[in-house]
Formats: sequence, C-alpha cells, structure tokens
Amino acid sequence: MRKITSIAAVLFASAGLAFAQDMQDALRYSFNEYQGTARSMAMGNAFTALGGDLGSIGINPAGSAINNYSQITLTPGLTLAGIKATYDPAPGLAGNNESYVIKANRTRLSMPNFGMVVAWAPDDNSTVKNVAFGVIANGTANYQGQIDARGINAETSILGEKSLFFSDNRYKNIFNNRDIYNQGYNWEDIVAARTGMVTTYGGYDDQWIGATETIFNDGSIGTAGLLDQRWNRVTSGYKYDMVINAAVNLSDMFYLGANLGIIALEYNSDTYYKEFAVNPNDFYIPFDDGDDYFDSMTLGSWYSAKGAGAYGKFGFIFVPVPEFRIGAAVQTPGIINIKEKWQNFGDIYYTTNKHNASEDSPEGNYEYNVKTPARFNIGAAFNFGVGVISADYEYTDYSTMRLREAEGHDHSAFNDANSNIKNFTGGSHMVRVGAEIKPDPMFAIRAGYNMTTSPEYEYKGIGTKKAVDATRHTVSAGFGYSSTGSFFCDLAVQGNFLPKNYLNVYGNYIDGINSPVITCTSNVWNVVMTFGWRF
Repeated sequence: MRKITSIAAVLFASAGLAFAQDMQDALRYSFNEYQGTARSMAMGNAFTALGGDLGSIGINPAGSAINNYSQITLTPGLTLAGIKATYDPAPGLAGNNESYVIKANRTRLSMPNFGMVVAWAPDDNSTVKNVAFGVIANGTANYQGQIDARGINAETSILGEKSLFFSDNRYKNIFNNRDIYNQGYNWEDIVAARTGMVTTYGGYDDQWIGATETIFNDGSIGTAGLLDQRWNRVTSGYKYDMVINAAVNLSDMFYLGANLGIIALEYNSDTYYKEFAVNPNDFYIPFDDGDDYFDSMTLGSWYSAKGAGAYGKFGFIFVPVPEFRIGAAVQTPGIINIKEKWQNFGDIYYTTNKHNASEDSPEGNYEYNVKTPARFNIGAAFNFGVGVISADYEYTDYSTMRLREAEGHDHSAFNDANSNIKNFTGGSHMVRVGAEIKPDPMFAIRAGYNMTTSPEYEYKGIGTKKAVDATRHTVSAGFGYSSTGSFFCDLAVQGNFLPKNYLNVYGNYIDGINSPVITCTSNVWNVVMTFGWRF
C-alpha cells in the first residue's frame, strides 16, 4: 500500500476537520422547517391564502387580519428524532472489514409556537373593517439529533490520515510549543500530534507515522491490525422566527400585512471519534523507555453557536368570493449574526499505561454574519362549506446566501465558502397542501403534506447544474376542538422523513482504498398541542 501524497489529497482530507465557516453553516442557519400551532402543522402549514391562525403569520403577514377577534395561543410539543446510521469502513472492499447498523433516538420538549394578536374594528362603516397587531414566535428549525456509528476496519485509520499533515518542518516545535494553536493550523491535527497519536520516526522531523500504523518490510506504511472504529455526534438547538406583525382588512376583500422578523437561534454539537485495537498485540510500538502496544484513542470536539438576525416580510390575501382565496408573500434577505465557540480534545491509551497522554486545545471563538436568501410564496384555498382545502408553493434561491465578516468590509476570508455557495446551492421548491373538515361546528379533522426539494446542487456534465436528489417529505394529521366560549385546543402529529445523508469520517489517503463513510437515514416526529383563547 502506498500513501497518497498529493497536495490536493491532503487539502481535501482536511476540509471537513476544522471549525471553518462554510456552505453547510449557511444552509443550516438559512433553511426553514416551518412549525407553528397544532392547526397549522396538522394542515401542512398550507396557510398562505388561509390566514386566521397564529402559526400562519410567519408565512403570510396578512393572515392576522382575517379574524375580527383577538387571540392568544400556547403550543407545547414533544420531538422524537430517530437516526439510523450504517458505517462502511472501506467502501468497495470486503476482507476483514465489518459494517454495523445502529439506531439512536433523542427526545426533547419544545415550544413551536406562542404569541398574541390583538384585533381592532373601527366603529364606522369605513373601508377599513379590521386592524390587527401581533407578536408571535414560531419555530423554523429543530436541531435535535444523535448519530451512533461503528465498524471494524482493517484498511485505514484516522491517525494514518493525520500523519500526512505533518511531513513539513514547520511542525518542528509542535510538541513543546502550545502557541501553535494560534498559528492557523487545524486544531484536531495539533491535538493528535501533541498527544503522540502521530509522531516522528527515524530521527527525521519530516517522517511521521500514526500510533495505529506499522512499517512493513518493503518500507511502506499501513494499519497494523483490526480497529474497532466508533463515531458519535449529538446535536441540539432551535431556530425561532419572532415576528412583530401589523395587518389590515379592507372591505373584507383585501388583506394586507407586514412583519418585522427577528431570528433567534442556538446550535450545539458534541462529536467523538474513537479507535480501539481489536488485538493490541498487533500494534507494537518501540518507545525509547520500553516497548508498548496501542490500545485506544479518542479525538473529540464540542461546538456552540448562537445567532440573532432580522428581515422583513410583506403579504396579501385576496377574497374575490367567500368560497375562494388567493394569497402571496415575499420575505426580504436577512442578516444573522453568529457567535460561535469550540474546543478540541483527545487522549490515547497503551497497554502498560506508561505512555498515555491527553490534550485539550484552547477554547476558540469567532463572530461572523450570514446573509439569508429571499423567499416567495403563493397559495390558494377553497372553502366548500364543511371544510377547506389549501395549497402553497414557496421558492427560495439559496445560491444568494453569503458569509461576511461581522466587522469591516473585507470579506475575502470567505471567498472559497461563498464560491461554493454560489456553485453548489440553488433554488429549492416547497409544496404544501392541507385540508380541514368540520363534521360538527365544534370539531375539526385535519391532514397535510409537504415536499421540499434539496437546496444543494451538483454538476451533471459540462455546465449542467442539477439539484441533488434529496427531497424531504412531511406528513401530518390532527384534530381540533372549539368551545362555544373563548377556549379552543388542537392536537397534531407530524412526521418528517429526511433524505439520506452521507458523512466522510476522514479523508482518503491510500491509493485505491476509500476511508469510512456513514450513511444516515433520519425521521423526526413532532407531537404538539395548542391551547388558545379568543377575546
């Protein structure tokens, strides 16, 4: 086996290992997964033309003026995120490699909606029939999830990949110079080197080898034996769109509205990668003070981001006849300020425990801005007496996202990331449909469906840009009760079926052998109940 030594291979392998701001960060903080009240969620949030519900006001600001009464809603919920992970240690190879399939579930209490709308009707018979003002918070993302993955690998090791990064004399003082964390290098690589997970051999500063590797008789370097590899990531957090709303009803035919949207988000992740020697006797290491055998290692990190931003949104609903409504809304691009923190850490263990070592990096922090894309949605609804059918279409061009410095006008540090955004994201199409039937004035039965195409793109042939086949599907159902007084309550169950996601554990570094890939299949279920009062 021969290691890949091209500069391109080294740079590619390191791309996913540093806490650098990139296209995926912009997508994470810009993408909307509409939540809301139990009624709006049960009907697939197809409310662009319907309005009248506090879950709809973030979709179309004109909706708050549909009703001539004030209302308050509170929507607690429970989220269950299930992820099935398949670990392929060496895609395309069999041999002694073993794949495992592991399912992990996480639950979280949530509050996808809360808010109030106050309606006021003029006393005279003017054109203005109703004016509404509201303050509402609706969830637009839930970052809850856990991935557990495991496999037995006879071909590659993360420490073999790490050793490629140190074949340069600039790392000469890495072991006794902690200030190297401030010199622009990948912190995970530094942790690996300072713990001895990768080290020099042969008396030369530019020859490096991983603790899980050996030098064969022909001088080549490869994995010394079977490795039990495990990867785990736990994520949590939320994104809310908190809107300050104003809307007006003109002649019970035109409804106009506007929102000042305030984005609040938090995202946290904890990631661990571990390698265990299946048989430590295979991993012989001749230290200067005695022989030892590699037993296990861990490389991990935690990351936390908090953000706040703003945008504007404007919409209308037109009711030409009581049975039919059409509506549309446009949302301006927004700016979200992101403040992030992170830390890397690692430890390594040997059978005698004499050479065990650990290292924690300093705590890093950075601040930057994300420019979010504009959105446009249009919808229609038909009322057939005992029920209503509604349909929406929403378009968002994610290629207009940009990363920017929080201060100053020199955004050149993000040139590569913004180029990737422009080239590898594009238009996303969201279709929402919903229905409600009222067999009795006090009871309602509801159902809905969403389909969202992927905002990520790839090139098919020369100059042909095409969306990745990664469509999201959402189904929902629920029912509602409305008393003859002011109280009402609704229940909804929503299932989100996400496309397969592929994670490269570390980069390829041996000719003809692929490094591990994790294939994830995710389902997220939400159960919510809205309690509301009209006045």
